[in-house]
Amino acid sequence: MKRLTTVLLFSVLGMGMLNAQTGVQINFDQFGKKIEKSNATIQDPKKNAKPDAWIARAELFMDVFDAQIYRAYPGMDMKTFSLLIGKPTEQTQEVVEGITVDKFVMDRAEFYFANGSLDHWQVTKPVVENPLEVAYESLIKAIELDASKKKAKPIMEDLLKLKNYLINEGSSCYSKKDYGCSYKCFSKVVEIGKNPLVNQKDTAIYYYAGLSAQLDGKFEECIPYYEESIKLGFTSEGSVYFNIFDAYKSLGKADEGAKYLEDGFIKYPKNTNVLFSLISYYIDKGEDPSKILVYIDQAIANEPNNPSLFFAKGTLHDRLGDTDEALTSYQKAIEIDPNYFDAYYNIGALFFNVGVKYVEEANKIPAKEIEKYDELMSKANVEFKKSLPYMENALKINPASKEVMDALKNIYFRFRNESPEMSAKYKEIIDKLNNM
Repeated sequence: MKRLTTVLLFSVLGMGMLNAQTGVQINFDQFGKKIEKSNATIQDPKKNAKPDAWIARAELFMDVFDAQIYRAYPGMDMKTFSLLIGKPTEQTQEVVEGITVDKFVMDRAEFYFANGSLDHWQVTKPVVENPLEVAYESLIKAIELDASKKKAKPIMEDLLKLKNYLINEGSSCYSKKDYGCSYKCFSKVVEIGKNPLVNQKDTAIYYYAGLSAQLDGKFEECIPYYEESIKLGFTSEGSVYFNIFDAYKSLGKADEGAKYLEDGFIKYPKNTNVLFSLISYYIDKGEDPSKILVYIDQAIANEPNNPSLFFAKGTLHDRLGDTDEALTSYQKAIEIDPNYFDAYYNIGALFFNVGVKYVEEANKIPAKEIEKYDELMSKANVEFKKSLPYMENALKINPASKEVMDALKNIYFRFRNESPEMSAKYKEIIDKLNNM
C-alpha cells in the first residue's frame, strides 16, 4: 500500500479544545476514592436504577481522563504547558522520523511537542484504564434509564464533552501511530454523533476514522467511513478516492474499487496517487494502454514538470510499440530529473531489447547466408551501443541494481575485444556481480 499521508489532526478537524484550568492541583489519590464510591453506587440496586448515578459516573471518568493528561490538549504550546500545568520533571529532545521533538516527562505521563506544539502524549501511570470507554457506557446507561427524558439536556452536554475528549485522545493516538486506538476513538465520535440527543456529523472524523482503520489493517471497516466522507464532501484533496480503492485492492476486490479512482480522477486530476493507481489498474487488467494516455495527457497539462508522468507516458507508448514516442517521453523525464533511474533504465532496455531481436533473427539465418547474418548482427551491435550510455548512467544512479549490471555484463562481453577499455569494464562488472 502506498504511504497514506498523516497530519496533525487538531489542525484539520477544527474541534473546540477543552481548555486547561489555571493553577489546578490534581489530587490523584482522591480520584481513587471517588472511583471506589462510584463502583459501590452502581452495585446498589436502588441507586443504579437512577440516571443521575450514571451521569455522575460518566463525568467522573471524563475528569479522570483529563487529569491523567494533566488537562493538556493537542496543539498546546510548550510555554502554555509550563505556565498552566507546571515544569516537567525532565525535558529532553528526540529525533522521530527525522523530526526533532521535545519530550516533557511528568510524574504520570509523557508529552511530546513537535514544532513547539503538543503532538501526542503517553500516560505512564494511569489512575484507571480506558476512562473514556467507561464514561461512554455510563452515558448510554443513563439514556436507557431516562424514560421521561428529564435528563436529556445534561446527558447531551456530557456526550458533546466526551466527543471532544475522544477527538483529543484519537488525535494523540494517531500522531504516535497507534492507529487501533485512533480508530476506536474516532469511530466512537461518529457513534456519538449519530445519537438522537446529539445528531451531529463531524465530516473530517469520518475520513480519519476510515484512515485509522485502514492503517490498522481493518480494510472492511474503513470503507463505509470513506463512503460517508465522500457523501459529506470531505475528500482530503482527493486522497479518499485513492484510499478507498486501495482498501478494496487489499481485500482482493480491486474491480469494485476502480469506480472510485475514475470518479476521483475526474474531480481531482492533480492527485497523482489517484492517477497512477488508475494507470496501474488498467495495465494490470490488460486494457488497451491508449485509453490511459488520455488520463496521462490531462495530468501532464496540470503538472508539466512532473517527471513521473512522462515516465508513465513512455511506458505506455513502449507497450503500444511506439518506440519513438516512448523514447521522447523517457528523455523528457530525464530532462526534468537528471537522476531518474527508471527512465535511464527503460531507454537502455528499449535499445537492448531491439538488439536482442536482431540477434534472435540472425540466429535463424542458414549458415550459408553469411552476409545476411552479419548484417543483422551489425544492426544488433548498433542497438547495444545505443543502450550502453543509458545503462551506465543508470548504474551510476543505482550502483546496486543487479538488472543493470546483468545488462552491462552482456554488452561489455559483446564488445570486450574491441578495446582494452571494454575488456576492463567487462572484468569490473563480473567482479561486482560476484561480490554482490
